[in-house]
Amino acid sequence: MKKLLSTSAFLLFTLYFAFSQVDLGLPFVTGMGGAANGVVKDWECIGINPANLGWKNNFKFSLSTMIVGINAQSGALDYKQLQNAILHPGDTFSNDEKKLYASIFSNAEGLNLNANLTYLALSFKVPKVGGFAMNLSDRTYGHIKLNKNAAEIMFLGMDAPIFKDTMAFLQNISKIFDDSEVGFTHYRELNVAYGAKLFGIGGTPDSSDVSFYGGVGFKYLWGMGNYEMVADNNVLTGHSAFSSKYGIQYGKIKNFTPETTSGLFSSVGNGTALDLGLGVGIGKVKITVSALDMGKITWDKNVLIASDTLLPDTSQFNFAGINSWNLAEQASQMFNDSGIIEFKPGPSYETKLLSKFRIGAGWQISRRMAIGSDLVLPMSSNPANLQNAYFAIGTEIELATNLKFAFGFAGNSTYKFCVPFGITLGRFFKICELRLATSDILTYIAPGENPTISLSFSLFRFNFDGKKKQ
Repeated sequence: MKKLLSTSAFLLFTLYFAFSQVDLGLPFVTGMGGAANGVVKDWECIGINPANLGWKNNFKFSLSTMIVGINAQSGALDYKQLQNAILHPGDTFSNDEKKLYASIFSNAEGLNLNANLTYLALSFKVPKVGGFAMNLSDRTYGHIKLNKNAAEIMFLGMDAPIFKDTMAFLQNISKIFDDSEVGFTHYRELNVAYGAKLFGIGGTPDSSDVSFYGGVGFKYLWGMGNYEMVADNNVLTGHSAFSSKYGIQYGKIKNFTPETTSGLFSSVGNGTALDLGLGVGIGKVKITVSALDMGKITWDKNVLIASDTLLPDTSQFNFAGINSWNLAEQASQMFNDSGIIEFKPGPSYETKLLSKFRIGAGWQISRRMAIGSDLVLPMSSNPANLQNAYFAIGTEIELATNLKFAFGFAGNSTYKFCVPFGITLGRFFKICELRLATSDILTYIAPGENPTISLSFSLFRFNFDGKKKQ
């Protein structure tokens, strides 16, 4: 029987250490805690609200490359443990550490990882037509929550207490792992967006007292990797599909020969999605709403489907638990005949994107200060999606021509209370600016429970032709 153990940890810890579901890894948005819907403009509004491309104060042309945002948050690990997992993944666990991790990962709040990499983003506006934007990005989202049994098996393997209970071998994995869930999605997206002023009321054609905006974004998606395992109410569901570029060693799975994927976008699935946005501007205040990532990916290559089985006894189960956070080197132990969750080849399957609904407000208090607030709600039940409503309020203040600061307050029942912070240096040569931000500066100043380690930065941003002020 071909089995698979703790694929969740392998995927999450070895691929990307990265909250960016709300801020998409954009430094300006990260620095305000995700309070962006009524404030963000130019290409930065892609994936947040395409209607903002119709705003009058957008640049005529804006371009940026290599924008990186990573985030790791855990209600289980403390700051030092989370930091060590990121910076020293190869350190071997002692027996005491394995017992400690088995204990703390029984915490129901688990671990959330996100990463965003934007290779290229640009926007431009055409008078009396509207604004256009495009970006090419990689999105990676992960969420893991383990019950006591799953956590102990992951770290202790055959030494997990459950294997000393002979009655446990009469129970299915779905019951043993009940209330555990793992979600991981990695895809590449090409997003083309358009936004415009729909109509105005009062004032003049160029400066209405009340302006209404609308926008749409179309995304083509290349699915690079997906894994989902949910054990709920004694029912186990799960599936996986990964590009060969992940280098996963599956071992000998009956009737399964992984297909070597090739090409610039080496994918094992494809899909499409839509972003829709609306907004109204009244003087210096904007109120906006958007529905994002409404779409799906069909995974049709290297597909494996989970099967519910009885818990194997130690004569069938040969796994000593993970020995470090560098699980890539331990993949052969997880993809062998002595695992615990049985996977077999299956048909293609579909996964919904991590769709969200955003309500925002922005106020351009003065030329040097803007304030915004956002409420973000999950629209799909994907385990990697936001688990609860998220709220943020933030501001950006221009202290000098070449210096801006952003900060705010944000959080939900998962991420708890965070204080985001960002800094902008620019504009060098009048067209280039550098940004750096974190979604929770408190983690670095006074580490405590529920740490969030995050960083987002953009090295280059070029803005051409000065924007008009509203």
